[in-house]
Amino acid sequence: MPHLSDERRDHFMRAAIGCFAHSGYRRTSMDSIARAAAVSRPALYQYFRNKEEVFRAAAEWGLNRVAARAESAAAAPRSTPERLRAVLLLVLHMHRTRDGHGRPGGEFYAELVDETYARAHDVWQAFETRLLTSLAAVLARHPDELGPAEADMTAEDVALVLLYGTKGLALHVNDAALATRGLGQLVDLTVRGLAPRDA
Repeated sequence: MPHLSDERRDHFMRAAIGCFAHSGYRRTSMDSIARAAAVSRPALYQYFRNKEEVFRAAAEWGLNRVAARAESAAAAPRSTPERLRAVLLLVLHMHRTRDGHGRPGGEFYAELVDETYARAHDVWQAFETRLLTSLAAVLARHPDELGPAEADMTAEDVALVLLYGTKGLALHVNDAALATRGLGQLVDLTVRGLAPRDA
C-alpha cells in the first residue's frame, strides 16, 4: 500500500473519527469515511483495506494525540498537583459524551472509548499504559512534595487510583463543572495523603 504523508493521514483520521463518533462503528461505511475526507472510495482503499483497519488506525491516532498531550502536561514546569490535574483533565474530557455546553466531548469522543476497548483492546491498553506512566512519573519525581502513603503503595498504585477515579467521575457525574471540581478534590486528597509527615 502507498505511504501516507503525515498531513494526509491527519486528514483521513480526523474524518474517520468524526464518522465513527457521529454514526457509530456499525453505521459507518467506507463510503461515508471517503465522503467526510473528500476523497473517492477507491482513493481510501489505496491506503486501508477495510473499515476495521481504518478504525484501528483512527483509534491509535486519536489516542496517541491525547497521550502525547498528557506526557507534555506531566513534564511541564509546574507543581505536582497542577501536573496531575492537567493530565487527569484530559482523561475526564475524553470520557465525557458532552461538554458543559452540550457539544460533543473530547477529541476522542466518549462513544469511541467503548468501541476501541472492544475492537482494538491492545491499542487501548497501550494508551492507558502511557497515561499511568505519566502519572507515576509525576508522583515519583517529587519526593520532597510527596512521601509514600503506605509502605506497600507505589507511585504506580496511586496513578491507578487517580486514573480510575477520574474515569468514574467522567462516567457518573453528569454536570461538567461538578466533575471537574470532583477531579480537583481527588487530586487534593491524594496529594494531602501523600504529603510527608513530621516524625
